[in-house]
Amino acid sequence: MPRAVVLLNPRSRSGGTVAIGRLLEPFHEAGWSVELWAGDGIDWTYAAALRACDMGVEAIFGAGGDGVLAQILPAVLDTDVALGVVPLGTGNVWARELRLPLDPRRAIATQLAAPPARVDVGLANQRPFLVNASIGLDARIVELVESDSGAKALGQLAYPLAGLALASGLRGTLTRVWLNDDEPVELILLAGIVSNGRLYGGVVPLMPQARIDDGLLDVALFVGGGPLEATAHAARVLAGWHQAHRDVVMRKVSRARFESLGQVLPIQTDGDLHGTTPLDVIVRPAALLALGVNHAPRPTE
Repeated sequence: MPRAVVLLNPRSRSGGTVAIGRLLEPFHEAGWSVELWAGDGIDWTYAAALRACDMGVEAIFGAGGDGVLAQILPAVLDTDVALGVVPLGTGNVWARELRLPLDPRRAIATQLAAPPARVDVGLANQRPFLVNASIGLDARIVELVESDSGAKALGQLAYPLAGLALASGLRGTLTRVWLNDDEPVELILLAGIVSNGRLYGGVVPLMPQARIDDGLLDVALFVGGGPLEATAHAARVLAGWHQAHRDVVMRKVSRARFESLGQVLPIQTDGDLHGTTPLDVIVRPAALLALGVNHAPRPTE
């Protein structure tokens, strides 16, 4: 009988109110043995994931937001332990990237119905990420949402509303950027985003052709000096017109580097802040065994 451990963050958006029985039922129905462990904090989650791996389980499910998955990720990289998700967080970006149901019970059942598959992982200053790493406006949005419990209670609405709140004071920063083996370029950046998947915030198709298993990451660089350009970029992204615009650079890469030549810029990975520029990003192809991948349709070429 395959075994799984569910690591529950009770402080996630729905983690304190979820019915534990509903989380365990789909495992039993699929013929799995399951244990649920609850705790909080980076150190606890990572240590618990390592302990689960040492037990020889087939899968570890992160029950909470994308931050819980990010904390489990280092423990399961380059192993045969599959990562699963129980969407209980604010954004649930990885679950949305996989097109999983957002009802926790149905999400678990969907993942257990198909075998796991290998997917790529990014490293941002050596820290692994599932979905994206970014500098500039995107990181400042994360900073605002994560510092405001009222904003987090808004769920997916928190991110665009935070962007609107920040837009009026936004200024681009002169940044030197390296993409693959190309010569560096200097751009006035409003935001630089390196993504492993298609969606921004789990909703907007920022990188429509991106795939989580192609051995590459996708970069979007938004050039501009102030709030008017930022607002125009946002409108084009929402309309799906951003890819061909002259002030947007989009590339597939295996590595990238960002150095701010003015003020340092905040860095975020998978919804958590992690210091300031410079930022070095590389891809680790097929480094993670993940559940739910075979459920997700391929993007249209």
